[in-house]
Amino acid sequence: MRLPPQVYLLGLVSFLMDVASEMVYPLLPLLLTSLGAGAGVLGLVEGIAEATASLFKVVGGGISDRLAQRKPLLLLGYGLPALFRPILALAQTPGHVLLYRFLDRTGKGLRTAPRDALLAESVDRGALGRAYGLHRGLDTLGATVGPFLAFLLLPHLGIRGVFWISAIPALLAFMALFWVKEAKPQGVKAPPSPFRITYLGTLPSPYRRFLLVSSIFALALSSNAFLLLRLKELGLSQEAVTLAYTGYNLIYALLSYPLGSLADAIGLRRVVALGFALYALVYLGFAFAQSALGGVALLLLYALYSAAFEGASRAYLATLIPQEAKATAIGLYHTVVGILLLPASLIFGFLWQSYGPELAFGVGAGLALLALLFFLLDGRRARP
Repeated sequence: MRLPPQVYLLGLVSFLMDVASEMVYPLLPLLLTSLGAGAGVLGLVEGIAEATASLFKVVGGGISDRLAQRKPLLLLGYGLPALFRPILALAQTPGHVLLYRFLDRTGKGLRTAPRDALLAESVDRGALGRAYGLHRGLDTLGATVGPFLAFLLLPHLGIRGVFWISAIPALLAFMALFWVKEAKPQGVKAPPSPFRITYLGTLPSPYRRFLLVSSIFALALSSNAFLLLRLKELGLSQEAVTLAYTGYNLIYALLSYPLGSLADAIGLRRVVALGFALYALVYLGFAFAQSALGGVALLLLYALYSAAFEGASRAYLATLIPQEAKATAIGLYHTVVGILLLPASLIFGFLWQSYGPELAFGVGAGLALLALLFFLLDGRRARP
């Protein structure tokens, strides 16, 4: 059974927006430095940006469910970073960069849950793995192409020139949204406000259990920057680390759809469990790695984890949520996990600095195994 054109179109939109975003992201530290900002300002800008994205995911999902529509939030979420790109290209102070990153991450937060809900509503239950796998693959391919384009253009156009050119794929992504259609007439009763503390209790217990498991796992999800730092510590040059990370993104992109198909064939729960196990294995490997070659092999295995888990976990999540609260619950999931990523990286960095990378990676592996144990002990009998 072929996936509907809607899924490919949403994948194309994400591909184009990731090309635009990743053309900009590696150059932001250079721009801030040229404007007189230091590492502290960079940390402040990125901290505010990522916190904004996390907090607005539940907001976007809640508004989408109350409107019983997905497209208005997609247009707003993709339109903000596309239409306000000149703020970045013309920035004269770090405050201008912060303003753009705030608008950019607000857009990402607003669009994430409605987009994932629309993907789930566009396909039958038996094709969820392939739909999310294809989407994650195209999204990651954009994250691979974007920095490469910036690398090619930077010597000829400079930083601000690259920023201006990055507006082209962003605007194309926004324009492509006009061909996206609501998957079906919603016509469902609006849920209670997602901002009420009691709302979590109205969601199905399988969803709440998976949110608990995902919260435990999120504490193991330290920044990928630590993996790259570990590769450098094992003896790779900066150029080789960059090449290894490009390989990671490429393998992630290429394997996402096949592993999504596998999830549809053998069950989403099995592939989600496999993702937990692979993550623990990779982190245990990095704890005891002794050579650069071994570190590269582990990074490529990490790409297998990413391709298996990212699509399958989103697809599995979509099966646990009632239609009338789909975007709200997806947004709440991404908000909780996103907020927990900050303490996860802080704890990992503290353990590394105080006790060494072996303990830091070991604790990460232990948390992943704990999440796997809770997931396997879940009494839910359905096998989506």
